[in-house]
Amino acid sequence: MRTIRLGGVLLVLAVLTSGCRTPTQEERDNRRLVDAILTAITIKNARLVEDNARRLDRRHDAGQLTDEQYQGLRAVIQKARARDWAGAERAGYEFRKQHPFVREGQ
Repeated sequence: MRTIRLGGVLLVLAVLTSGCRTPTQEERDNRRLVDAILTAITIKNARLVEDNARRLDRRHDAGQLTDEQYQGLRAVIQKARARDWAGAERAGYEFRKQHPFVREGQ
Protein backbone atom coordinates (compact mmCIF):
# COMPACT_ATOMS: atom_id res chain seq x y z
CA MET A 1 0.00 0.00 0.00
CA ARG A 2 2.83 2.36 0.89
CA THR A 3 4.50 1.68 -2.47
CA ILE A 4 1.32 2.62 -4.33
CA ARG A 5 1.04 5.94 -2.48
CA LEU A 6 4.69 6.74 -3.10
CA GLY A 7 4.24 5.89 -6.78
CA GLY A 8 1.19 8.16 -6.97
CA VAL A 9 3.06 11.04 -5.35
CA LEU A 10 5.99 10.60 -7.74
CA LEU A 11 3.62 10.54 -10.71
CA VAL A 12 1.97 13.79 -9.62
CA LEU A 13 5.35 15.44 -9.09
CA ALA A 14 6.53 14.29 -12.52
CA VAL A 15 3.46 15.81 -14.18
CA LEU A 16 3.80 19.07 -12.27
CA THR A 17 7.47 19.50 -13.12
CA SER A 18 7.21 18.42 -16.75
CA GLY A 19 6.25 21.89 -17.97
CA CYS A 20 2.68 20.98 -18.80
CA ARG A 21 0.63 23.73 -17.31
CA THR A 22 -2.51 25.58 -18.11
CA PRO A 23 -1.90 29.12 -19.40
CA THR A 24 -3.20 31.94 -17.24
CA GLN A 25 -5.99 34.20 -18.44
CA GLU A 26 -3.45 37.03 -18.75
CA GLU A 27 -1.28 34.88 -21.04
CA ARG A 28 -4.28 33.99 -23.16
CA ASP A 29 -5.33 37.64 -23.42
CA ASN A 30 -1.79 38.63 -24.41
CA ARG A 31 -1.79 35.96 -27.12
CA ARG A 32 -5.17 37.21 -28.37
CA LEU A 33 -3.74 40.72 -28.59
CA VAL A 34 -0.73 39.54 -30.61
CA ASP A 35 -3.07 37.62 -32.91
CA ALA A 36 -5.32 40.68 -33.29
CA ILE A 37 -2.32 42.83 -34.21
CA LEU A 38 -1.23 40.23 -36.76
CA THR A 39 -4.73 40.06 -38.21
CA ALA A 40 -4.89 43.84 -38.61
CA ILE A 41 -1.51 43.79 -40.33
CA THR A 42 -2.37 40.86 -42.58
CA ILE A 43 -5.53 42.55 -43.85
CA LYS A 44 -3.70 45.89 -44.01
CA ASN A 45 -6.25 47.68 -41.85
CA ALA A 46 -4.70 50.82 -40.32
CA ARG A 47 -7.76 51.50 -38.12
CA LEU A 48 -7.49 48.06 -36.50
CA VAL A 49 -3.75 48.54 -36.04
CA GLU A 50 -4.49 51.75 -34.10
CA ASP A 51 -7.25 50.08 -32.06
CA ASN A 52 -4.83 47.32 -31.10
CA ALA A 53 -2.05 49.82 -30.36
CA ARG A 54 -4.37 51.38 -27.77
CA ARG A 55 -5.14 47.92 -26.32
CA LEU A 56 -1.40 47.28 -26.15
CA ASP A 57 -0.84 50.53 -24.24
CA ARG A 58 -3.63 49.70 -21.77
CA ARG A 59 -2.31 46.19 -21.12
CA HIS A 60 1.22 47.52 -20.57
CA ASP A 61 -0.02 50.31 -18.28
CA ALA A 62 -1.91 47.67 -16.26
CA GLY A 63 1.28 45.63 -15.85
CA GLN A 64 0.08 42.76 -18.03
CA LEU A 65 3.04 42.98 -20.45
CA THR A 66 6.72 43.37 -19.67
CA ASP A 67 8.60 46.36 -21.02
CA GLU A 68 10.44 44.04 -23.42
CA GLN A 69 7.19 42.57 -24.76
CA TYR A 70 5.67 46.03 -25.05
CA GLN A 71 8.65 47.46 -26.94
CA GLY A 72 8.71 44.46 -29.28
CA LEU A 73 5.05 44.85 -30.18
CA ARG A 74 5.40 48.64 -30.50
CA ALA A 75 8.14 48.04 -33.10
CA VAL A 76 5.79 45.77 -35.06
CA ILE A 77 3.07 48.43 -34.93
CA GLN A 78 5.52 51.13 -36.06
CA LYS A 79 6.30 49.10 -39.18
CA ALA A 80 2.59 48.81 -39.89
CA ARG A 81 2.09 52.54 -39.37
CA ALA A 82 4.83 53.13 -41.95
CA ARG A 83 2.83 50.89 -44.30
CA ASP A 84 5.60 48.28 -44.30
CA TRP A 85 2.95 45.57 -44.13
CA ALA A 86 5.27 42.71 -45.15
CA GLY A 87 7.96 43.77 -42.68
CA ALA A 88 5.40 44.21 -39.92
CA GLU A 89 3.94 40.77 -40.61
CA ARG A 90 7.38 39.12 -40.52
CA ALA A 91 8.28 40.96 -37.32
CA GLY A 92 4.94 40.06 -35.74
CA TYR A 93 5.30 36.37 -36.43
CA GLU A 94 8.88 36.43 -35.21
CA PHE A 95 7.73 38.17 -32.01
CA ARG A 96 5.03 35.53 -31.48
CA LYS A 97 7.60 32.76 -32.01
CA GLN A 98 10.05 34.31 -29.52
CA HIS A 99 7.38 35.17 -26.93
CA PRO A 100 4.95 32.26 -26.80
CA PHE A 101 2.51 33.51 -24.17
CA VAL A 102 0.54 30.35 -24.85
CA ARG A 103 1.98 27.26 -26.46
CA GLU A 104 0.42 26.15 -29.72
CA GLY A 105 -2.76 24.18 -29.12
CA GLN A 106 -3.51 25.56 -25.66
